[in-house]
Amino acid sequence: MASPYKRRRPSLIRNLWVYRRLILAAMVLGVLLWFMLINSTPVTVIFPFKLASITSSTGTVILLSALAGSLITALVMTLLRALRGRGTSVWKSDESDYADIREDRPPADYAAKTPEGFRDFK
Repeated sequence: MASPYKRRRPSLIRNLWVYRRLILAAMVLGVLLWFMLINSTPVTVIFPFKLASITSSTGTVILLSALAGSLITALVMTLLRALRGRGTSVWKSDESDYADIREDRPPADYAAKTPEGFRDFK
């Protein structure tokens, strides 16, 4: 017995939408490859205190330095988040700390006592 449901015909648009992340990653990698190819001037990078020296192309050095900066930023942000999480939070304090805030509030029936509409300011 045949299935009562019709099979959808493959659609190019639907397939592109399904694989959108893969297509976007391929486009980004293509742009990076193009960037490396057009920036092919040889350059020598000498690290401080004569730790090492690397000879490569300009594009490769720029991309590697951007990658190193991103990794250092991720590590610093993780460290700051971990240190900040260990401290005491303002919102986890005792109920008595909120007493002065409650005193500044208007009474509960404030809205009922106010006149409706705008007053004439003459």
